[in-house]
Amino acid sequence: MKLPRPRSALAALAVLAVLLRLTVYWLAAQPFGPFADTMCQYDCGWYLRIGFSGYGADAEFANYGALPHWAFFPLFPLLLRLSFALLHATADLASQEVAGMVAANLLYVGFILTAFAYASRTRPTLDRRLLLLVLVVSPYGYFFSAVYTEGLFNLLLLAAVMMLAERRMLACATLTALLCATRPTGVLMLLPIGIERLRHLWRGRTRPDRMALLGETLLPLAIAPLGLSLFMAAQYISVGDGLAFSHVQILWDRHWIGPLTTLTHGMMQEDWANLLTPTAPPSQSYDAAWALLGLGLAGFLAWRRRWMEAWLLAAGILLPASTALHSLPRFVATSPFVLLTLAQAIARVQLPHGRLAIFILLAVLHLATLGLWFIGANSAY
Repeated sequence: MKLPRPRSALAALAVLAVLLRLTVYWLAAQPFGPFADTMCQYDCGWYLRIGFSGYGADAEFANYGALPHWAFFPLFPLLLRLSFALLHATADLASQEVAGMVAANLLYVGFILTAFAYASRTRPTLDRRLLLLVLVVSPYGYFFSAVYTEGLFNLLLLAAVMMLAERRMLACATLTALLCATRPTGVLMLLPIGIERLRHLWRGRTRPDRMALLGETLLPLAIAPLGLSLFMAAQYISVGDGLAFSHVQILWDRHWIGPLTTLTHGMMQEDWANLLTPTAPPSQSYDAAWALLGLGLAGFLAWRRRWMEAWLLAAGILLPASTALHSLPRFVATSPFVLLTLAQAIARVQLPHGRLAIFILLAVLHLATLGLWFIGANSAY
């Protein structure tokens, strides 16, 4: 009998780790109600309704009307609709929640395997088992198992960066188009693609086949933003506003005021006590602290000449921070570049039982934020 190849063994280990974590989640959720329903907080309901009924189908949802549906980008709801069809989900919300969690956790496994591949390219000495532990126990990691876009977005992001590094530009552009149909921050990949294509054009400036060179340069640039362009076209056709996804953010008190203003305001609030009161508004000081932590790590990555990672992490914080600080903790905590940097830092710990102590601390923080998530606390979102 042949032993499984290392990649197969790692894939099996990743699936087992996700299943074990879901078991822990299920046990922890028992005091709060049905597992899938307890995991479905905040935006989960929007994704399920869009996936099942389409955009604008429910004019009364959350007392906002149909228009706010456009704040949620279409690729994840499309995958949810596929999951609903395969698992025979009905109009019953419970069946949709279960099917949505199945889809989210499959994407989570896909992200873990993509992170392994990315680490092999960028951090070849990093122990994959240690990386898996970080991906499973780090705080806010429950977003990968909930009906949210974290698994899908990070999977596509790492895959697009790897394709760019290999100069497989059509594959990179296609993945970027899918990124742009998943979250607004998918557009951040357009800058490195544009820079690479300009370099390609410069390198080939002496080629006699100028039209072929121009086509090689422009085609990826045309494909990469298609996800966002098609979404904007659909919004314009439906509601007459191609930027509806941005304009409806005002309903969540998100206004474009710039990241410097929001971060400065957040740091001055001194509202840390809100973390101890689950029903209180989000702590802006807490959100700002996570943003600054992420920006500090982006600076560290730039110092280590990981320019692409630094750009995607920093801009992925500053873009949403231009309107509000809420949700920045999960954007930072679930960033693949933050998780990879954390794994590298833990790998360097040489103190006896030092790594074990760190993982216990991470697990405790994970379970603490998970409990807040189960009761719908603002600080867990």
